[in-house]
Amino acid sequence: MKKFISLLSGGLDSPIASLLMIEKGFRPIFISFLTSDDIDQSMRQKVLKLIEFLKKITKEKIKIYLINHDPNLNLFKQVCERKLTCILCKRLMIRIAKQIAREEGTNIIVTGDILGEQASQTLDNLHIYNDLLENFIILRPLIAWNKQDVIDLNRKKGLYEILSQTSASCQFNPPYPETHAKSIEVLKSESKVDINLLVIQSLERAESLIF
Repeated sequence: MKKFISLLSGGLDSPIASLLMIEKGFRPIFISFLTSDDIDQSMRQKVLKLIEFLKKITKEKIKIYLINHDPNLNLFKQVCERKLTCILCKRLMIRIAKQIAREEGTNIIVTGDILGEQASQTLDNLHIYNDLLENFIILRPLIAWNKQDVIDLNRKKGLYEILSQTSASCQFNPPYPETHAKSIEVLKSESKVDINLLVIQSLERAESLIF
């Protein structure tokens, strides 16, 4: 069975994107990036409930990597261009996903991106990740969907009850996020930090669970 890496959040998009891939016969390996402002671990609990639900569909063991993303986001916020925080975050997530994909024996990464849904998902900003994807395939099953389509399918598939539960949200979003990022600006910001070290440290912090 072909495996894929899924960047899983507690939102409505990435879980249903993963479910669509599962229904195509692919086996998921999840990565979820958590922040420590979640004092009662509501995001962690929601993600683990999602895994339990999806396991019933796959009827296979599911692996998830839980990664504390705070150190990375704090560094981006302090050192890099503030308007680029979300883009730098996503680029780092992709780099981490690539490394885990290599270890897990796949080159497929699945996201819940919807064109224009968030600042990091404008056409210009989606393009800004392409330089990271040599020898990898990034699939976006929901790219042309609208939000109501996603909500309706979540209800149909039985995910909505879990996903509608309140959980902690990211506190690092910039007040004025860049929606038309330029490669030269992104690379300049990334040059202010040791990206490879951030990947290594993130993987060292990762908690791996099998359900």
